[in-house]
Amino acid sequence: MNFLKSLLLFFLFFGLGNFKAQEENNIKSVFISKNILLLESNYRLNSQKINFDIANIRNLRKIYDEKLKLLFPNKLTEDDKIKAAIYFYYQYYPDINAILLNRNNQFLTKISDEEKQKYNELFLEISKQIPNDIYIEVSKITDEINRDKFALTVPYRFEIFQDLFDENARKRIDVINFLLWNLK
Repeated sequence: MNFLKSLLLFFLFFGLGNFKAQEENNIKSVFISKNILLLESNYRLNSQKINFDIANIRNLRKIYDEKLKLLFPNKLTEDDKIKAAIYFYYQYYPDINAILLNRNNQFLTKISDEEKQKYNELFLEISKQIPNDIYIEVSKITDEINRDKFALTVPYRFEIFQDLFDENARKRIDVINFLLWNLK
């Protein structure tokens, strides 16, 4: 429960500001906080029941965390409220498509086609190492997570955190994201 209190205080602090200039950022912050609360309340127990750990997943988590630190400044200012909220979200629930593959070119740092290929090969290798029963179970959970997340985005009509690519690749990335979340 302390985590949820800290989370609410974080988003109350970062959600305040000039209403006209910050309206879109506040909407995104509210979405992010609602999504994290949803994940924590509805899916955290499911993640703890999944007992799967391989060296490639641990290695990917280290790569992800390092890249996340590079994409966001060490100390975010009050003017960077939305960046702080997004950083907190990506730190809480991994999104390898956004952080490692720079989905929708949302970060200034460009990624080469060779680097994208290297990551996609790693994702494919990891997915082949996941036992079928675990893959199916996590796949069902991530489908529910995506439905819940989509329901949260509908009132705001923005496309943040939405993936628009091959269904098999999306599913593979969703499963890996969930397994990375489970490593905490």
